[in-house]
Amino acid sequence: MDKLTLKEKVYKILRNDILTGQISGGTHITESMISKRLDVSRTPVREALQRLTQEKLVVPLPRAGYMIEDMSDDDIQDLFSARFDIEVLAVKKAVQYITVDELRSMEENIEKTRTHILSGELQRVTELDLEFHGIIYKASRSKTFYRICKNLGDLTMKYRHGLNLVKDLWEEAIENHTAIYLAICAKDEERAIRAITRHGEQAKYQLLDIMKKVRSDSFFKDEI
Repeated sequence: MDKLTLKEKVYKILRNDILTGQISGGTHITESMISKRLDVSRTPVREALQRLTQEKLVVPLPRAGYMIEDMSDDDIQDLFSARFDIEVLAVKKAVQYITVDELRSMEENIEKTRTHILSGELQRVTELDLEFHGIIYKASRSKTFYRICKNLGDLTMKYRHGLNLVKDLWEEAIENHTAIYLAICAKDEERAIRAITRHGEQAKYQLLDIMKKVRSDSFFKDEI
């Protein structure tokens, strides 16, 4: 594996661990700590942390390593509000431009989600949630909306994993997804807007209620 590939791999591992909440907000990390854990040299770790700093996912501490960005409840509420405000615009376009194949993909996604909820595979449910919203982004036929929505969706990922702490909340999410899907099928713009707005409001307030549990998780439970 060449240096560039290793650098990219380290970056993706760290970014995923932060976004999924495996490394919780407020955690202190250092280059040597990550280097030892991933069994790589400090150079690709340093470069990965620099990229994550630019993305505002980690905060550099003078001569003391880095801190994983921890958002306040107001920050989280603002993030989710921004995400779903943009999604309202995306869903309006999706109502106009979505294809039969994309509608079929939405339907299949909902069925897969139900199956994984019943089996308790909630990690997979989170992935399917991202996929469902991704179909809407693509159906907007707007590269700008897609990039913005995808970026905001990634930033909310680690908080959405908090839903896994309360299985019943996914039942509400699947009901909302179904309502969004049916509204888009019917080409009913106002109904689709109401459905995705309701989904966003519920997700936002549910997550605020369980953020204490998410913040209590720690990736570095074993001291190095």
